[in-house]
Amino acid sequence: MSETKGHFERGRWVEDPEPAPVAPTTGSAGRHPPGTPDAHEQIEQAARKAGEDLERAINAWAESARKAWQKR
Repeated sequence: MSETKGHFERGRWVEDPEPAPVAPTTGSAGRHPPGTPDAHEQIEQAARKAGEDLERAINAWAESARKAWQKR
C-alpha cells in the first residue's frame, strides 16, 4: 500500500498536489541572474552595441541619401 501526501479536509482525505518542476526562464540560459552587477554590465554592453549599430545604419542611410541627392 503506497502512502500519498495529503491532509483531511472536512472529514475527507485530500491529496496534496505535487510541486511543479521549476522551468528555466526563456532567454536566460547561460546568462547572469537579473539584478547582479554582471547582468548590469551585460545590459550596458548590449545597449552600447545597439547604439553603435543604429549609428552605423543612420550614417549609411545619410550617405546613400547624399549620393542620391548629388545625382539629381
